Amino acid sequence: MSESEKYYRLGLTGWPLEQSLSPFIHSEFLKSCDLNGEYTLYPLIPELFVNNVHILLETGTTGLNVTYPHKAEAYRICDEIVGDASVIETINTIHRIEGVIHGYNTDTCGFRHLLSLLSPPEPFFIVGAGGAALAADLVLSSERAESFVFSRNPERWRGNAPARKLDEIESAIMNTKDCTVINATTLGWMNNDSFPVDVESLKDRLFIDMNYNRFWEWRNLLHTKNSRVFTGESMLVYQAAKSFLIWTGIMPETKDVLLMIQNKFEKEDANGAH
Repeated sequence: MSESEKYYRLGLTGWPLEQSLSPFIHSEFLKSCDLNGEYTLYPLIPELFVNNVHILLETGTTGLNVTYPHKAEAYRICDEIVGDASVIETINTIHRIEGVIHGYNTDTCGFRHLLSLLSPPEPFFIVGAGGAALAADLVLSSERAESFVFSRNPERWRGNAPARKLDEIESAIMNTKDCTVINATTLGWMNNDSFPVDVESLKDRLFIDMNYNRFWEWRNLLHTKNSRVFTGESMLVYQAAKSFLIWTGIMPETKDVLLMIQNKFEKEDANGAH
């Protein structure tokens, strides 16, 4: 069967999945690469994840992206672990080939790409200790960048950077001439989420939000403090392209999709979407 004759059944699983750009992104990738297929959201509650993801994979879905809170559990169901995923032990991309489940992590590729677009000052302060934090930590440690992780339970951290208590981040920021703060948590998914840093502390600093909810009220206050704010759309699109390459063998162009997302946001804003 030729590539043009294949039908790609792809999707994203997580909990919850109320907001996701992934269907839009992958639909555009399929279209631009002249491939037939679909990309579906599969919200799976954690208690039923293992059973239901096996059902999906055994009934025709060959490629899945995995997001919060399933990345660690996805690692345990894979038969073969590939690349960076074997180091950080979290999976965001699954590919089933002839009954064998292969697990990958393309978040690291996305974060490397994001850093290549910036000139971020050290040290890096990563807030969070989950899969996104582990991906950022692996990239930064490979670059030998000075970095620290701040979380509620630093004793559970299993990455490379030294871990500190979450309530220590404010003083850490204030005791540096410059720094880069990275939100690697789910904070910001909701518009009214708070963040464990006062906006005044981030005046003239760089804040990288690995999420992309442009209506997050706390983060939007940073613009009034001359903070440099960089959100996760480019990271999302690039890691999605790497997943698409794994599933199809084709690396899609990302620039046009990023532009489409920007235009999509502008149109929604003009229509008063929140």
